Amino acid sequence: MPGRRTSWTEDLSEGASSEFRADDDAGRAPEELARTMAGLSRHLYAARDAADACDRVLEACTALVEGCTHATLTLTSGGKVATPACTGPGARTVDDLQRELGEGPCLQAIGADRNVVSADLGHDGRWPRFGPAAARRGIGSVVASRLFTDERTTGALNVFGAAGAFDTAAQDRIAVLAAHAAVAIDAVRTRENLQEAVRSRQVIGEAIGILRERYGISSEQAFDRLTRASQHLNIKLRAIAEHLSRDPTAEGVSPPAGGTGAAAGC
Repeated sequence: MPGRRTSWTEDLSEGASSEFRADDDAGRAPEELARTMAGLSRHLYAARDAADACDRVLEACTALVEGCTHATLTLTSGGKVATPACTGPGARTVDDLQRELGEGPCLQAIGADRNVVSADLGHDGRWPRFGPAAARRGIGSVVASRLFTDERTTGALNVFGAAGAFDTAAQDRIAVLAAHAAVAIDAVRTRENLQEAVRSRQVIGEAIGILRERYGISSEQAFDRLTRASQHLNIKLRAIAEHLSRDPTAEGVSPPAGGTGAAAGC
């Protein structure tokens, strides 16, 4: 349809980085690819939350990478590796299998190599248990690309297909997608952490105000009382503050002993 504005997915899949183009188109290829990647960046950055960002990455992966039959995103948090997004149950099974066996391209990409490629998993000696098990499930090849920003690794983008599915061009696309995904996911995580910090600060401020009014103490004394209660009960400070904010008459953070002492009964 002449004059129709294409989306970022259509731009790329219709040839923004095609190896086969006429000479007059070839001169415009870098500009078209740059525009397409910019559109992809905006698409990923507009994610509502981390889950949405992961879904958008996999959407882009299945749309742009020829030969992709399954894809997953594995993310690291607190020293643990989890799969928050996948293209289907079969994809999640492959990731679960790597964690169960303690070997596989995804784990290797996160822990050692930036990009891990295998064109024949069934006969790849790097993963003697995972490779044949994946092949029996119809997964013949994989490209696992680490997600990282600066020196911080956040996970890996894993793309699976039939044996020999991914040529050099496909591998390059996956690497570019992984780079964009790492920045987008890190950005949305940062936004979520900032929003959570603001919410925590607000609810703790409300609890401090309640204690000040109830016991006629200073803000510092009220905060100290909340902290002591949190440590004694082994409950997060925000949880205690939320409880107090929901029910200002609630017990649990008692009046100062002798006027300024520690929280009694906590």
